[in-house]
Amino acid sequence: MPIDAVWTLRIATSAHLASNGALLRHKTSRRAVYDAARAEYFREDADEVLLLNEKGDVCEGTITNLFVTGDEGDLLTPPLSSGCLAGVLRTSLICARKARVQTLRPADLVDRTLYVGNSLRGLIAGRLEF
Repeated sequence: MPIDAVWTLRIATSAHLASNGALLRHKTSRRAVYDAARAEYFREDADEVLLLNEKGDVCEGTITNLFVTGDEGDLLTPPLSSGCLAGVLRTSLICARKARVQTLRPADLVDRTLYVGNSLRGLIAGRLEF
């Protein structure tokens, strides 16, 4: 995918993460919930699918962490307590003070600049489709 590509993002409707899931703090091979979220959309309809937790908070994508541009131009990313994986890219951006944690709801993603990313791909611009 070209470096200036914009990924189409969707939100999973049936697959959810548990914010208190102990294994969510670690990268594991248990991917059933991520595979179920991905399966909700055809590949041509979504480059990445975002998951919510049981409270309706945004957690992460199936292969990425989520970043949203905040009101001050900083990057916001969901806290670990929402149920997301820490992620190498996410952690490095937080440590460099280029991102900060904030609980995010789907409404917080509307009319904002979105990015998804991981240490392999870096930050990728995203466009949320409902």
